[in-house]
Amino acid sequence: MPRQLLLLLLGLSLSTYATEQEEQYEEVLNPSLHQQQNAKQAKEPTASQTGNPAAEIIDGDTGLPDPLDSIETVVAGAAETSEIAPEIAADSEAEAAWGALSLLNTELSPNSTATLDWYSGHLPGGFELATPVVVVHGKEPGPRVCLTAAIHGDEVNGVEIARRVVQNLKAEDLKGTIISIPVVNIDGLWRKDRYMSDRRDLNRAFPGDANGSTASRVAHSLFTSIIRHCDSVIDLHSGSMFRENISQLRADLTLPAVAELASHFGAIPVLQSIAPPGSLRGAATAAGIPTVVMEVGGPFTVDVSLVETGVKALRSYLSAIDMLPRSFFWSSPQPVFYASEWLRSRQGGILINKVTLGQRVNQGQLLGEISNPITDEVEMLYSPFDAVVLGRAQDQFVSAGYAVFNLGERRSIEDLEQQGEIIKQQVVEKNAEHMGLSKDNAKHSETNISSPAEQPAPPASSEEPPAESSATTLGEQTTPKPLPQGNEHE
Repeated sequence: MPRQLLLLLLGLSLSTYATEQEEQYEEVLNPSLHQQQNAKQAKEPTASQTGNPAAEIIDGDTGLPDPLDSIETVVAGAAETSEIAPEIAADSEAEAAWGALSLLNTELSPNSTATLDWYSGHLPGGFELATPVVVVHGKEPGPRVCLTAAIHGDEVNGVEIARRVVQNLKAEDLKGTIISIPVVNIDGLWRKDRYMSDRRDLNRAFPGDANGSTASRVAHSLFTSIIRHCDSVIDLHSGSMFRENISQLRADLTLPAVAELASHFGAIPVLQSIAPPGSLRGAATAAGIPTVVMEVGGPFTVDVSLVETGVKALRSYLSAIDMLPRSFFWSSPQPVFYASEWLRSRQGGILINKVTLGQRVNQGQLLGEISNPITDEVEMLYSPFDAVVLGRAQDQFVSAGYAVFNLGERRSIEDLEQQGEIIKQQVVEKNAEHMGLSKDNAKHSETNISSPAEQPAPPASSEEPPAESSATTLGEQTTPKPLPQGNEHE
């Protein structure tokens, strides 16, 4: 009899243990149901209240092992979700802040590409001709980079560079926005003419005037409608008057923002150059938008090899500022900085080049010959110092004083910055002398010119840039001191 009672008690204990385990699982999996059961049990009398001895034995110490601790469920990825939730929220806020781009009366949503119409309003008789503006508005936030080409109608290398840069570029792969105006002077491009229809140079009319000349009105429209929406500008040009240039940048390295911009184009030559008055480069930089000029090849024709170098340099820049995911290989990833000097002919005649673009030349090396077709005299042109041929006039008839070779001497960026400041001071003093100002006023003007982002853009001018004072006459055997100028004709 006692043995049977012991077996009965053991069976009841095991049943109770199983019930407790089941309740623990229910508590974990369905807490609300467990709470309801607890509330229901709270209303029922306990075993001591009912006086049931069996219940007291079951609830008492039976000598059996304690039940296992309650099992906590773990949801896969819960910890990771809690950690990355703030990042997701931040990305969502960034996308919301990125939002649509408003340009030329059009709203572009992120991750979109469109060709917009810009009306410069310069055609006579009420005619309107839309200039295409290609916009790639990236999926993710980033800078707004503006490409301009064919400000001069005879410069077509830049048109092809701008086309290739945005060709097959997907907005979903882009951080930021690219705004490309491949043909600014569309009227000049059709006429194969460098200038506007009023015979003025558009790149001497910025920032323009809504009530000014034809060129000034076009400049004002471009500047206010598009340029002011950009964070940086790359203005694409080619040589003028049958001159040609190796692919190169022209930048005022005395300005930190411009120097930083110019350092991201790979191993492309960078020339220290103060922006000519009225140029897009000068006006945009004065408005706080860092701008450089890229010179590629010569007028009227497309030099495919130089175009490819220009495209690679531009894409390298976009990658360097994290707008594009991929990088581009250069044998030397850093740019090469030059002080440059245009050398001029002493007499007129037929020019025959003896060197090529990009060629390294030594002091005294023959650069070319100019043969006078009337007197049959021949002028031998020699390099006055060790240099690289950055630009040259094409074989043609040249007049006396014609800028024939642009020779570059490699310098450190610190040297160029220092020389740039000296040239600015010389320009200010010369202007002050012409205007009858004192040296104190000249110093004040020099402070202004050193910080163009804080000053209004220089006034427009219809004239060509003055010849560089540092240029020497070819044929002289003395070694000049090249100054960092070289915008013939930007």
